[in-house]
Amino acid sequence: MQKSNDSFLSNFEKSEIENLTEAIVINDYKKGTVNVEAIAETQGICYSYGNYEDSFDGLLEYDSGDFHIYINNDRLINPYSERARFTFAHELGHYFIDEHRVALSRGLINSHPSFTGFASDLKMERQADYFASCLLLPQKWIKEDCNKRRFNFALIQELSKKYQASITATALRIANIGAYPIMIVYSKNSKIKWYWCTEDFPFWSLLHGKDKVPENTSAGEFFYENRKNSSTETVYAGDWFNIRFSSDKDRPFYEHCIYGVDGSVLSIIWED
Repeated sequence: MQKSNDSFLSNFEKSEIENLTEAIVINDYKKGTVNVEAIAETQGICYSYGNYEDSFDGLLEYDSGDFHIYINNDRLINPYSERARFTFAHELGHYFIDEHRVALSRGLINSHPSFTGFASDLKMERQADYFASCLLLPQKWIKEDCNKRRFNFALIQELSKKYQASITATALRIANIGAYPIMIVYSKNSKIKWYWCTEDFPFWSLLHGKDKVPENTSAGEFFYENRKNSSTETVYAGDWFNIRFSSDKDRPFYEHCIYGVDGSVLSIIWED
């Protein structure tokens, strides 16, 4: 359950998208990597990979009754990379979500460039990002894979490889499904852009709110000391959270950081 950041989708919106992707994937595909190109082909959607410099990651275009997905190799490098697959699934989201497809086909909105990566505050982009996560990492399959498993970063890596989804998308999906008590914090330029936690996570208020990343954290080491940690680090409740009881100050947690090429940091925080 979401406890912060109003720009996230409502539970109703997420449920609608979950149901939509489940209808597409669960009945037609065996458990494993979802073939996004095959899904496009079944809908008669043309697609192409090209070089479009920095103009977009992906684009869904409607022209003369036909839909076409464009994937930008200049930004995604490898057309079969995890990021390219996510971008393709994101554009499929713009097609399968009725409001997006109808608005595009009726000329109510123009084809617009998409930049994937969970950073956009636009609702349509949030919805398409969530669609991509659900499509590539179906809830039923992820719950089965997480059943009776201890949470750690190795589990995220394992599922990322299995479903050919990025580490970031996989971490967010596991958290969103609520299989474990987790907090996700996205920060850039030493400020917190958004954060999210499951309903059963023991803390929900950050030490400095969204004003700044706390210094004594793994993310803080990156922003204030220019140091990246490749391993999971131990942090303490008093370092990250507003705590009500002094006895919680030294309560240990784990933090694993994923570093973006744009200088952003995604912190995954959990308790053993």
